Amino acid sequence: MRIAVTGASGFVGGHLLRAAAAAGTRVRAIVRSKESARRVRAQGAEAVVAPLRLPDLVPVLGGVDAIVHLAHIGSERHGQTYQAVNVHGTHEVAAAAATAGVRRMVMFSGLGVARYGMAPRVTDPYFRSKLEAERALFAAGVEAVAFRPSYILGAGDGFVPFVLDEARTGVLELPGDGSYRMQPVAAEDAAAALLAAADPGADLFFPDRPPHRVIDLVGPEPLAVADFVTVLAAVARELGTALRFELRSVPVEDADAAARRGAWHGMPADELDCLLCDEVADPAPLQALLGRPLTTLDEALHRAVEAALAAPRVPQ
Repeated sequence: MRIAVTGASGFVGGHLLRAAAAAGTRVRAIVRSKESARRVRAQGAEAVVAPLRLPDLVPVLGGVDAIVHLAHIGSERHGQTYQAVNVHGTHEVAAAAATAGVRRMVMFSGLGVARYGMAPRVTDPYFRSKLEAERALFAAGVEAVAFRPSYILGAGDGFVPFVLDEARTGVLELPGDGSYRMQPVAAEDAAAALLAAADPGADLFFPDRPPHRVIDLVGPEPLAVADFVTVLAAVARELGTALRFELRSVPVEDADAAARRGAWHGMPADELDCLLCDEVADPAPLQALLGRPLTTLDEALHRAVEAALAAPRVPQ
């Protein structure tokens, strides 16, 4: 199997490249810079520097069986917008895939998209962009698989280092009581799911229906964010870090106000919505796709914390 991957130099992209190399899957990574090309080549992938525009992508996609589209953003920073990256970018990639004769396209959406307009924390510009990206994918005329991930947990993720850095100050603040839930999924399971869905031999679709499939990308157990932080701290101490801190509740209204002004502890408003959205789902379809049990939270968290503790700390 040969697949193309956008966003291959990112967190999930790196895990996907390692999984593909282990499986013998050939990867053509579509990247934006020579530095990104150097990084993905070091992981065994072919690298092509190209913008995510229809005329540039069509020749790049020749000869691939599927494309995995990971080049999305979770917040609008550095001049990037949801409309340009998540919506228009997906439209261009999907149209290029159809024009080039690529059979299947796989991408990440977001857990909670199905409740856009039904719950306030998933009714924001970020979730709307993911909803519109799904529409672009399903209208493209290719076999389409959209994964809706919860928090992806593993070496190189962003949330574990954030929690550890906040905890090192001695006080870790959470909006409200921290009872809103998350359902972390191991990065290795996310990568394996992408590979499984990209395989044109995998029959994922419903009989007599369009070749479209949506799968919630969630781990085996949901838990409250406050509990997640407590377990994370226990793992860090088990791995040799003397981590002691006070878990402090702040009014949700104050966190929202700070996020609207710019950021709350570095989180803009849409990222804070993702933290507070309390979206969980049934992991059975993902487990059925992989054909094995999902990685436990304890195992995934140990990998993530161990990697975060080993990484050089960036001065704040």
